[in-house]
Amino acid sequence: MKRMAILIAVSCLVVGIVSAEDPKEPVTGSEDLVKQKSSQFQELWVNPDADISKYSNLYLWNSIFQFRDVSDKNVNQTTTAMLRNNQDHFAVPEDDQEKFKQLVVDVVVKEIARSKQFDVVETVGPGTLLIRAAVLDIVSNVPPNVGRRANVHLSSMGEATFVFELIDAETGVIQVRTADRRYIQPPSAMNTVNAAPTNSATVWNYVELWAQDQAMTLRLSLIHISEPTRPRLVSRMPSSA
Repeated sequence: MKRMAILIAVSCLVVGIVSAEDPKEPVTGSEDLVKQKSSQFQELWVNPDADISKYSNLYLWNSIFQFRDVSDKNVNQTTTAMLRNNQDHFAVPEDDQEKFKQLVVDVVVKEIARSKQFDVVETVGPGTLLIRAAVLDIVSNVPPNVGRRANVHLSSMGEATFVFELIDAETGVIQVRTADRRYIQPPSAMNTVNAAPTNSATVWNYVELWAQDQAMTLRLSLIHISEPTRPRLVSRMPSSA
């Protein structure tokens, strides 16, 4: 189920959730990506001709966010009633959507800037990789009327698919795409079903830690992604058709 959710989310990116601005060249190369085995990412696709070692700069290009359309049929009910009725997915309010976007962007920029392998630059030139981040199919597990003090016990605050693309700044060809669908949850609950006390104040802390973990995984993995891996190639990127 999780892999299917990743493929659906990534297909949305491939067929054109439009970004806020265009690169110097049209982004191409999705059809050439080949799946590889990875211990860092749930899904990893690499252009067979990619050589990340020839790049020295990173340009944080843009970000894409897509929230799941969820109908809160019981929006006027109390939190307890919602949970009792087994409603576990909720729409993210518009104000919180904007806060979520800004928080994730700020965290990713800060984490990628810690790279010792690459320089993060403000202008595009030779030897530069564009980083495009997409957070797709974002859904909340937190009832909308949870306050700052009233705790509910949840095993996760929500979930989303985090996608990174590394794109050659001069040619527009995608070199690498990673995808992970992960729960947004406190570190102590990672990969468990243990419920933790949650309120609106702690949710944002968990979102920050979740985004930081995703960006840190990319930063630490960049040096390994470019290693020769053709014998481990699995399958080509599924067509968006």
